[in-house]
Amino acid sequence: MKAKPLHRATALILGLFILTHLAVHLFALGGIEAHLKALDAVQWIYRNPLGETLLVIAILTQIVTGLKRLKAKRKNKTFWAKAQVLSGLYLMGFLIIHTGAAIFTHSVFGLETDFYWAAGSMNISPIKFFFWPYYFFAVLSFFVHFACALHFGWPGKFGRVKKTLPWLGGLIALTIILTFTGAFYDVPVTEDVLNYYRKNFGILGVE
Repeated sequence: MKAKPLHRATALILGLFILTHLAVHLFALGGIEAHLKALDAVQWIYRNPLGETLLVIAILTQIVTGLKRLKAKRKNKTFWAKAQVLSGLYLMGFLIIHTGAAIFTHSVFGLETDFYWAAGSMNISPIKFFFWPYYFFAVLSFFVHFACALHFGWPGKFGRVKKTLPWLGGLIALTIILTFTGAFYDVPVTEDVLNYYRKNFGILGVE
C-alpha cells in the first residue's frame, strides 16, 4: 500500500482519537469530576492491550508515512505546504513523547493518566513553563494540519473552514490550558502526582 492512502487511513483513526481526547478535556470546564467521568466513558476503548497496541501501530504508521510525504512537500514553497510540514513535524514529536510518557506512567509507574496527571504538569514549577506551550502548539498543530489536509485534498473548497480551523485550535488549546491551570476553579496537585514528577523530573516543590 502506498504512503499517501495509508497515511490518510491512519489519520482518520488518530483524528477521531484526538478529537475525542480534546472533547474529554473540554468536559473539565464543568469540573474535575465531569472530566473524570468523560474519560471513563471512552478510556475503555484504548486502555487495554489490543486497543493500546492498535493505537501505537497507527501512530507509528502515521509517523513513517508522514516522513515519506514530507519529502515531497519540501519542494513546495507555498504557505499551506510550509504549514503542513511544520505542523506535521510538531505532531510527530508530540505523539512520540506524549504517547510514550502516558504508557510509561500507567504501565511502569502505576499512576493514572487522568486529569490530575495532566494538571500536574501545568501547575508545578518550573516544568509548567515548558508544558504550557508544549500542549498549546500540539493542539494548534493538529487543527493546522487538518486545515492543510482540506486544502490539498479538496482544492478550492472549504475556504472558510480551513481558515477558521487554526483559530479554533488556538481557542481550544487556550481554554484547556486555562482550565487545567486553575483559571476557573481550584486545581490541586495530588501527592501521587507530585511524587511522580519529583522522581522523573527532579521537582522539589510546588509554586
